[in-house]
Amino acid sequence: MESAEPCKDCTNDQCIRNVPLFASLNIEAVHALTAQMEHKRYQKGEILVREGDRADGFTVIRSGSAKAYRLSADGREQILYIFPVNDYYGARFLLTEEEVPYTVEALEECEVCILSKEHFRTLLFTQPEVAIEIIEAMANRMRVLESAMQSMGGRNADLRIASLLLEFRRPYGREVDGYTEIYLPLSREGLANYLGLARETLSRKLNDLEEEGIITLIGSRVVRLDDLERLLALASIVS
Repeated sequence: MESAEPCKDCTNDQCIRNVPLFASLNIEAVHALTAQMEHKRYQKGEILVREGDRADGFTVIRSGSAKAYRLSADGREQILYIFPVNDYYGARFLLTEEEVPYTVEALEECEVCILSKEHFRTLLFTQPEVAIEIIEAMANRMRVLESAMQSMGGRNADLRIASLLLEFRRPYGREVDGYTEIYLPLSREGLANYLGLARETLSRKLNDLEEEGIITLIGSRVVRLDDLERLLALASIVS
């Protein structure tokens, strides 16, 4: 069940300092932010925010991961984005009253830190550099999402999969015996949904990459990158 409490980690600046968006802020700005943040915990499968709701504010994924999705007209889930640890959502809603156009669900036990609209707007008058950082971050997020859309719409299945593995490499990868092993945050069905592919196509393409010596599949959730250079080359090819 969701639970809320004051954020002890935020009080110690650990939350904000780990978020690239706020890494360059001076200590006064960091203290001003962290003093106002609320901490919540969610279990796997719980909803952080539902499509059509009003956003609580700016939300940082402190631990765990979450997915943003929408339901299609026929009730199918369309995954829009995966939020790894230290990622965030809700920046666009800090300065607007629009409804959230997607649902965010915890993919695992998840802890978040929330800065409310009210506190953020008050902060802007005393720390205008925060506003500049937020605007730049929003522009960067739009660039990432546009790139993902182009990847899905303008590239073939091999390139989509290669790009996804590289996208997941940093937040979900770990070094084991000189190789990077990626723990996939989604099931095969979820990955196929995210990439806009049939599940059978995804499985076949992953097997092809394994046969070519580019990756090794370790169970259903772990992928080892055996030939990073070839994977990078594959992701950079435009069909």
